[in-house]
Amino acid sequence: MENIHIEELFRKYIEQTITEQELSHLHDFFQRKENQEEQDALLITYFSGEHTISSPLDVKAGIVKDLAWQGIREQLGMTHAPKYRKISWWKGVAAAASILLVLSCGFYFYKEFARKRQSASQFASLDIPPGTNRATLTASNGMVYQLNGAKEEIVVGKENIHYKDGDILPVKESIVKVTLSTPRGGQYRVTLSDGTRVWLNAASSLSYPTVFNGKDRSVTLNGEAYFEVTHNASQPFIVHTPDQAVTVLGTDFNINCYKDENSTVTTLVTGSVRLDGKGDAAPLQLHPGEQAVLDEANFDVAMVDVSLYTAWKDGEFRFKATPLVEVLRQVARWYDLKVDYTGISEDIKIHASIRRDKKLSTVLHALEKIGDVKFEVKERNIRVMHQ
Repeated sequence: MENIHIEELFRKYIEQTITEQELSHLHDFFQRKENQEEQDALLITYFSGEHTISSPLDVKAGIVKDLAWQGIREQLGMTHAPKYRKISWWKGVAAAASILLVLSCGFYFYKEFARKRQSASQFASLDIPPGTNRATLTASNGMVYQLNGAKEEIVVGKENIHYKDGDILPVKESIVKVTLSTPRGGQYRVTLSDGTRVWLNAASSLSYPTVFNGKDRSVTLNGEAYFEVTHNASQPFIVHTPDQAVTVLGTDFNINCYKDENSTVTTLVTGSVRLDGKGDAAPLQLHPGEQAVLDEANFDVAMVDVSLYTAWKDGEFRFKATPLVEVLRQVARWYDLKVDYTGISEDIKIHASIRRDKKLSTVLHALEKIGDVKFEVKERNIRVMHQ
């Protein structure tokens, strides 16, 4: 074990993947006084940064706790807003030194390892993989084609429908209109015949013609999608949802119209779009950075951080003061779960960025730490409890 890299062992300890033999080697490293400088450098790397405190009487404990969790978050590919006010860099070093003292105690080191292993075992049944590229293509003639997940994207050409790499779908006859559908735990992309690209999120569907003829380019969306629309001033692009129509010439925007969200949310990244509600809502023009929420018969417009609403297409969950209920709806669609929302307080807000390629156990563990809640899980059914 002499050649084992200490940083790698410490990373394994943080991620709870370290073996008993590796743990023993890491423990010996922390016990040796001659390794003091290396120990300090290692811990500062993992635990230093900008953090805060909640009470002057608990400064040291608060800093250690927050910095330790920061180190874990970095390993999980997460970030979230700190809970305390900022402290200086030298206090971060002091906190790292405090952690060093704790880890240097052999009894505590092994005890903490055992405790974390026991905690992790509670999520063993949750080792559910994240969603993948999965979708079906239903033709207007009723034929259903299961798409290849490894291909990730289909392209509607003038003569055929093919994958982005050129492989042609085995469509046996000419079709006029198709519907691309993703299940819970699935996503897919499509390039339409005009060059417009669409990212389709989980549990969503997009219906479109194989060729855009006529005065406009109309598609129908259920669920959530991100659009990069090819400019064509003479043929507007129109996205129809159950409650509104979005008309554009060429722009980038996101639409969320899931039934369980109880509103239709349109977020504009670039360009300009016009929204027409199906009810009494007056037509609305959106500008870059604006978001329109159609709730019942009214549009509510506000400037937003668009990255929070488009991060999903780049493989991230991103939340900023997002109610836990809303967070769990996104997680449930991506991991194909059933969630009991009974008794979840609207006061629980989540600040986080978590990669969508993580297994469910990692995501739930992170949300427990951030939201101060506890999850009870049976198969794919989840109930939320307060700590």
